Order: sequence, then structure tokens, then C-alpha cells
Amino acid sequence: MSTIRILSSVALALALVATGCGDKKKTEGQKTTESGTTAATGGAGGGGEAKKGGGELAKLQAQIDGAKTKDDIDAVFEGCMGAAIDLAMNGVKEPDKDPAYRATCKVGLAKKRAALVIADSTPDKMNVMCLSASMQLEELAGEGGPEAAEMKQLEADVNKACGL
Repeated sequence: MSTIRILSSVALALALVATGCGDKKKTEGQKTTESGTTAATGGAGGGGEAKKGGGELAKLQAQIDGAKTKDDIDAVFEGCMGAAIDLAMNGVKEPDKDPAYRATCKVGLAKKRAALVIADSTPDKMNVMCLSASMQLEELAGEGGPEAAEMKQLEADVNKACGL
């Protein structure tokens, strides 16, 4: 029985080390925000804002802006899933509700996918992303928020272009 307890304790310790539990070190004058970023609060170490996920989201936004194919969209989606995992590992309970993540990986990606679908679809040929674009826009419109009306309009445009 004691061997099982020892192994359990070792496994728990390794899990805590791997996830960084309890390893939230902050310099004086900084605090951790909802998105896992470190923001200055005016103390001795606060000369600006240093974002852990900000650089990654900026790269993802650049990838979204440059996306021209389904493969490009899929690559961005994979990057967004990695960013969501990073945010969760940094203490954000619901990454989808993080404003920067939502603007980039939810709304920004949905807009780009919709634009590609609308541009590529004809009455005779439906783009392979038609259904996923329509479903994602429907979900975002249903969630409400400041972009809900825009998402409803984009959903209608995608459905018209795809013949749905």
C-alpha cells in the first residue's frame, strides 16, 4: 500500500511541476490579468505591458490576414487551439471569453473563412468550408456581443453564396 502512495505522490508532484501550479512569480508592480498577460500596475518594475500570449495572437492575426486557402485556415485554427491551451495553462478558465483571443481566433477567423467562402462559392460549386463557416457564424451570432449583428449578416451572405 505504501508503494502506491509513494507512486501517487510522485505522479502528483510531476503533474504540478509540468503544469506550473503555484509557480506564478510576478515582479514588483505587476499583476496577472485574465488573459494570462502580465500588466504593469505602476510599481518599480512597471514600464509597460508584457504579454505572454500577445505575440502569439499577433502572429495568428497575421496568418489570418494572409490566409487564401482551406489549408491556411486549418493551420490558423490549429494555432488558435494551441493558444487556447496556453491561456488555460496560464490560468484563464475560459479562453473563448478572453477578449484578445476571441477577437483573433473566433471573430477574426470566422470573418476570414466567410470571406473566402463567399469569394469561392458559385451557384454550381459550393466551397468545402461552407458548412463550417455557416455553423461558426451562427454560433457567434447566437452568443451575442458587439459583433452579433455582423455575424448574422455574414451568415446570411455565406448561406446565400453556398446555396444553403
